[in-house]
Amino acid sequence: MIAAGKRRFNHLAGSLVLLLISSVIALVIAEYAFRTISEVKWRISAKLWQHELYAMLPDSPLEYELYPGVTRENRIPDTGQTWSYRINADGFRGDVFDPAADRKRVLFVGDSYTFGWAVDEDEVLSEAVKRVLVNPPYNVDIEAYNLGVPGYNTFQEYYLLNQVIDRYAPALVVLGYVMNDGEPQLNVPERPSIRYKYVNSWLLAYIKEQINYYVYDGKPILNAGINIHANYLQTAQENGAKWAESRQAFVDMVTLCHKRNIPLVVVIHPDYTQPFNDQYAYRMIHEEVSRWADQNGVRAVDMLRHVRGKNSKELRVEGDGHPNGSAFAETAQVLAPIIYESLGVTELR
Repeated sequence: MIAAGKRRFNHLAGSLVLLLISSVIALVIAEYAFRTISEVKWRISAKLWQHELYAMLPDSPLEYELYPGVTRENRIPDTGQTWSYRINADGFRGDVFDPAADRKRVLFVGDSYTFGWAVDEDEVLSEAVKRVLVNPPYNVDIEAYNLGVPGYNTFQEYYLLNQVIDRYAPALVVLGYVMNDGEPQLNVPERPSIRYKYVNSWLLAYIKEQINYYVYDGKPILNAGINIHANYLQTAQENGAKWAESRQAFVDMVTLCHKRNIPLVVVIHPDYTQPFNDQYAYRMIHEEVSRWADQNGVRAVDMLRHVRGKNSKELRVEGDGHPNGSAFAETAQVLAPIIYESLGVTELR
């Protein structure tokens, strides 16, 4: 009887082990199938997706780039105002790179703020800074290249700079940090490997997301861990994987420049849709990025300090929210002496 009981126990234990192994295998197969199907669906959508400005890069961490040679006039909603851009042969806004030019080169890296969304080319930050520096009292002969790409985050900005820095051989790099630079891009279809980059199981994260959507009316009751665009302040306050990646990309950019003895200046742009007073919501992000700069020996220019108390409506594009030409002109006045000093020019002419 004892032997029979032992046989039943062994049989049950064996069945449980077999069930466990089968379940693990089934879950692995389901995970692999979900990942494969997700990637295939994304590649199909990537081939079908079209845009007049953005070209997708399916196998690059950049995710997308600007179409070379594109020119376009845009209308700002509800205002009737227009603005235009031209993308040069290198895939950036403004003048094409001239390797023969015997001038100090300053690279401006960033997102739509650096690109100058909703303002004409002569009003963008790089042009505004150049206009100040080439004139008295500075009289510095420089080339200012605008490498801003709308929608890029800090990681994409680092990767882009890493690609072009040796070709451009700049005397200085200016990084524009914007409040949403810790967030994933939204301009092209999101690749699943980026959406699920911070989770071990794509399938489990997807199931949690669906439960939140259908059971809890979209409330994030279950933490899916998916890399989605969130409230900027929440991302910084949680100090999670996205924020850590933004910080690491900043450090990598500093290291990239330091290895080449190229000064790096970071401009922390405020959110121009916010009031520049005690109600301004993103002060923590300004303080944190300033801390990154200080820890890595980088000069930081926090423009929130310089616009505090001013009317933000007067410094943003009406009907859009991006900084306008006046905002860039003001930023250029603050940046010019710092760039002048960083370029190693010792005395005014």
